Amino acid sequence: MRLVRTTVILLAALAATAACSQPGPDASSDWCADTIAALISERQRWNDYDKAHGAENEDLSRFVTPPNPPATAEQIDAAEQRLGKRLDRQLRNWLEHANGWEFVFGTTALFSTQQLTPDSPEREIFLEGIDETSTRTDEFGVDSFDDLIIIGTNDNQSDFILTTGCDDDSDCDSAPVWAFDGDIRTFSSLRDFLTVEVESLKAAKR
Repeated sequence: MRLVRTTVILLAALAATAACSQPGPDASSDWCADTIAALISERQRWNDYDKAHGAENEDLSRFVTPPNPPATAEQIDAAEQRLGKRLDRQLRNWLEHANGWEFVFGTTALFSTQQLTPDSPEREIFLEGIDETSTRTDEFGVDSFDDLIIIGTNDNQSDFILTTGCDDDSDCDSAPVWAFDGDIRTFSSLRDFLTVEVESLKAAKR
């Protein structure tokens, strides 16, 4: 069973990586292929480490999940219609190769296009957290919390990943990303955020 699961994960990773490596005007678009491979490798390493250090009787394989299949252009367009915003190229590029990812790191998931909506249950919980912590819009650098798009959260909705999309419905290469768990961590882009997360995974459980 473990061999079958590992094979499925590797096939999904290869499919996402192959799609991610499609040639385009910007050669740096291959960053998503490298990130997908690194995340899968680190999640497997964490699983192996835990099993070797006291968790041999626990089934932790559910946390070693592959990315979802790529999103279609129609799915991304539908998400933008719901949000009323144009997504930045980095996020669109990521969705084109991984349309959501459960347990991408720890218990955190990155949303699929279907989950990108302005009226999700997760958004209500996020806004409650904002009220409880008296967090202000200027701490995110936005005019309104309506400007924020939730693109991921953990399994108990205590940690949120957010972005803004492009200004004035125009195309943009990237948009800021924030991680919010009562405190705010700010990243210049989705790529920056994921790079930091990969490096954090690599540094732990050694």
